Amino acid sequence: MAGGAYKCANCLRHTAVMADTLFDRRRTPLTVWFAACWQFATAKDGISALGLQRTLEIGSCQTAWAMLHRLRSVLVRPGRDRLVSTVEVDETYSGEEEPGPRGGCQKGKKAFVGVAVELKDPRSFGRCRMGVLSDASAISLERFFTENIEPGSTLVTDGWSSYPQAVRNHYVHQPINVKRGGRPMPCFREYTGSLP
Repeated sequence: MAGGAYKCANCLRHTAVMADTLFDRRRTPLTVWFAACWQFATAKDGISALGLQRTLEIGSCQTAWAMLHRLRSVLVRPGRDRLVSTVEVDETYSGEEEPGPRGGCQKGKKAFVGVAVELKDPRSFGRCRMGVLSDASAISLERFFTENIEPGSTLVTDGWSSYPQAVRNHYVHQPINVKRGGRPMPCFREYTGSLP
């Protein structure tokens, strides 16, 4: 059919090759989209809209931004399964280095991020989830747990005071309090499958 549309022989409905895909109803040529996908997938430090515009000689920065936004949106699978079994959880600041006091709790452009990783036996790891947290309160942590971890799972955490309230009765909590003489959780590479 004209315009790249096809007609089903059985139901007689019209469809197009790119219908319900990332490229549906886009005016940018597929060759530019494929080049953008390549740049997006191979850039070690990520790619900005301005960088994509310059590299592919796209007419406007808004078009490049919209392309990157669309590419990023398809990376998250809605309805994905939550983490299960034994999950180690921690939080950290993530972002570029800034002038001022050194250390992990340095504020500014950094984002406060929650990280959860499935611990598998022996010495292996499952899936990982990360999410930006508004703060380290029990409410923020509980929201992160609910969205990413299946209730009934065992959560291995540090001794942060907000964790017991965030866990409530939905999870089994195994805190490791390093400051009070508890043995620290081994780093992920050294995980042996036996918890202290």
